[in-house]
Amino acid sequence: MLSEDSGKVQVFKYLEGIFTELEQQKIALDKSAIVAFTDIKGNITYVNDKFCEISQYSREELLGQNHRIINSGYHEPKFFRNLWKTIARGNIWSDDIRNRAKDGSYYWVATTIVPYLDASGKPYQYVSIRFDITKQKNQELELMRRNKQLEDFCFIVSHNLRAPLSNLLLLTSMIQESDDSEDQKELIERLVKPVHLLNDTFNELVESLQIRQDTEIEKVNLNFKDCLENTMEALNVEVLYPDIEVHHDFDEVSNLRYPKKYLDSIFQNLLSNAIKYQSPKRKLRIRVKSYQKDGSAWLEFADNGLGINMDVHGPKLFGLRKTFHDNPDAKGFGLFITKSQIEAVGGMIYAESTQGRGTTFFIKFNAN
Repeated sequence: MLSEDSGKVQVFKYLEGIFTELEQQKIALDKSAIVAFTDIKGNITYVNDKFCEISQYSREELLGQNHRIINSGYHEPKFFRNLWKTIARGNIWSDDIRNRAKDGSYYWVATTIVPYLDASGKPYQYVSIRFDITKQKNQELELMRRNKQLEDFCFIVSHNLRAPLSNLLLLTSMIQESDDSEDQKELIERLVKPVHLLNDTFNELVESLQIRQDTEIEKVNLNFKDCLENTMEALNVEVLYPDIEVHHDFDEVSNLRYPKKYLDSIFQNLLSNAIKYQSPKRKLRIRVKSYQKDGSAWLEFADNGLGINMDVHGPKLFGLRKTFHDNPDAKGFGLFITKSQIEAVGGMIYAESTQGRGTTFFIKFNAN
């Protein structure tokens, strides 16, 4: 029979063994995972070295802060509402999260959050265990992007080549069926236009495909003001269009690391479009502004020109060979190629417009 003292020694040794095992497990976890503890309000009470390393914040910068310090703005509010609803009930939550490091770069982590429960079953703190999956996630997103591009390209090819090819087939069939040399000559002359159209469309599609595949294009540090001034000079704006007013505000974001030929093309297409579709009822005013939002640089390009009926033309605005006003110089290629260039380096473009009042284009550049 054990004495009271020997019983206490055994209990002590048993507890000591548990504590040693827990400490070893913590060391193993710290070595392999990104670990953080928070209180019930989400304020950080502990971070390991891996958390500091991937977030680029020091331990002192993180302790006492809310996890919003690394919020990338990628996920919708309901994503985090569901997270908090789950763990507040004492349940484990798991999903992939995109976070933002101190330098503005993004990283993906496979995350599991485990509540620590008190005797009444209510959480009193949370531990989050994360694993860096940035490489895998980027590969997955790149594959999805390429598949979407392939689908879009196939649609564009089938949609834009069908009409000129049908026209060619009809004309060649009529030539074969005709015995009149004059009729044949006239039909042959009528072949010229659809052949040129088919050739132009094919070349435009090839250029678009090259842009979509050219993901490794060199990025250099560019100045928005210089780019605007160079574009105005290239289009000879001050000489040919002396009444146009161009205002700019690049104070918040003056520079951007970006492919030079793409940024030049974006400015040239948007500026020439504004000039092309200016209203005859008023002096053309163009406003170009850059700013920071949600960790990304944005460019806003507004004019007071003819505007577009977005209810009718909005879905087709960036389509190939889509024009919305009677202008002999319009080919419907500029906005299509602009969108292709922006999306090729991870950005996005959209427009807001009111017919008779003007159009504003919004461009979000990839934060990286």
